[in-house]
Amino acid sequence: MAQRHPRKPPRFSDDMIRDCLVIMESGSVEDLFEIIPRVGVLRSPAFHQPLLDLLKQENTKRREFAAYAMGAMGDKIFLEPLQKAFSEAHRLKGGGREEFQLAVIEAIGAIGDDAAAEFFLPHLQQSGGGMMRMQKWMVEALGAIAQQGGERSLEALLELTRHPNAELRAQSISEISVAYWHRPNEIADNVLRRIGEMTADRSRAVAESAVAALQSLADVGCRQAERLFSNSRD
Repeated sequence: MAQRHPRKPPRFSDDMIRDCLVIMESGSVEDLFEIIPRVGVLRSPAFHQPLLDLLKQENTKRREFAAYAMGAMGDKIFLEPLQKAFSEAHRLKGGGREEFQLAVIEAIGAIGDDAAAEFFLPHLQQSGGGMMRMQKWMVEALGAIAQQGGERSLEALLELTRHPNAELRAQSISEISVAYWHRPNEIADNVLRRIGEMTADRSRAVAESAVAALQSLADVGCRQAERLFSNSRD
């Protein structure tokens, strides 16, 4: 009886990579956004150069696609090009500049490189000029990086609890607590003390955010947060 050799499974991923490359080269904007989940699953190095090229195109929506796709791939090689694209976005003509910058911020957070904290902080220290929406996204991105173990991003969030803007202070506290949900008893004493101090913040919204942060940490098993939360209610 002839020996049977197991069949090799079809290389669907190779076909999918080729399809994605064709769409990156000549597809419509709608087609581009539809392949983002596939790009995130495949994460092929073959996508690197096409995405870098798309990030420089005149069409803002194609740039936006490139940013989101880079975030889906999660490769730190994209951090510097994304930062450069954000800084140069003021040169973009037509509409969609802010949406593109928001896509870049989200992508940087998804990539999770702790070096992003040094890029975000100068922008977060600015005031006025319609920056608030973008700054909130930056704080959220820092939170995403902190959840992945980014110590510098956690330090940045702690610094932002002293920001003059109450909304950013409140958001920073929330992001810090979320970053420790999967490791509640690893939160540093100075971080918990700072959250405890913020329960007496002059802004009611900030104080309530600090109390909620302590409660959420207590709910996931942080014993020190539970004690501080009980004290904040006395």
